[in-house]
Amino acid sequence: MPGTTFSRVVFMCHAPIVIPSIGGNRAGQCASTSKAMQDAAKSIVDAGTDRVVLLDPHLLHSPSAYTCVEMPTNMGGSFKQFGRGDLTVGFPQEPEFCRHLVKGAAENHFALDALKLDELDHGALVPLWFLQAAGFKGPVCVIGFPWRSSQESHMEFGRFLGQACGGYAGKTAMIASGDMSHRLQLGAPSGFHPDAHKFDKYFVECVEAGELAKASTVPEDLREIAAEDSSESMAIATGAVGEVAPSAKVLSYEAPFGVGYMEAILA
Repeated sequence: MPGTTFSRVVFMCHAPIVIPSIGGNRAGQCASTSKAMQDAAKSIVDAGTDRVVLLDPHLLHSPSAYTCVEMPTNMGGSFKQFGRGDLTVGFPQEPEFCRHLVKGAAENHFALDALKLDELDHGALVPLWFLQAAGFKGPVCVIGFPWRSSQESHMEFGRFLGQACGGYAGKTAMIASGDMSHRLQLGAPSGFHPDAHKFDKYFVECVEAGELAKASTVPEDLREIAAEDSSESMAIATGAVGEVAPSAKVLSYEAPFGVGYMEAILA
């Protein structure tokens, strides 16, 4: 079963405000999320993980290829875009592992291109900040998705990642990064839609039941209404873990600022 190749697979949100020092006087409104992010990160460390693969839905660089980030020095960046340039994230890179993924992807008919960046975006930085705070010091590999791909193709790519990581020395964990509906209340980042909450309700219920394939294949019209960026990461994680995950556990769900935040341990 693909999930047995990973030391841990988790789903984490990526809203910078859930980092307490960025949230400031609003941190209490998302305290459940911040605690769940800490717990998810700690579970990766506690599993004896050697490296982490992070799925970043903001890294939409190519219409048809997945991307694997390369950086000049450490894998990371700062939160200067959010007024906190003093908050930084930095992890080692593991070029040999990335080459292993690129080679395996080509053999399995997936396009996986190297993408050179100077800094990561918040889709990766927020989960990685919590991972760093939890004490993880191993290498990180950040992967982005193509613009034009189906959820089924993402699941197939996840199955490939499961096989590729299982065929490489050491324990690999996966973080699926994503925020849920961005339209849950007036003033939300993408405006308000009265049906947007239906996406979050269905998604959370599916994960709680371990029905990851159902969470990954929410009808496209509801995904568009929700203006979410969680289902693609979940689809890849589903391929890696398996369509049904009996041990899946939702750590927290809340939406204090009009965007849904869910954290879960998938395997």
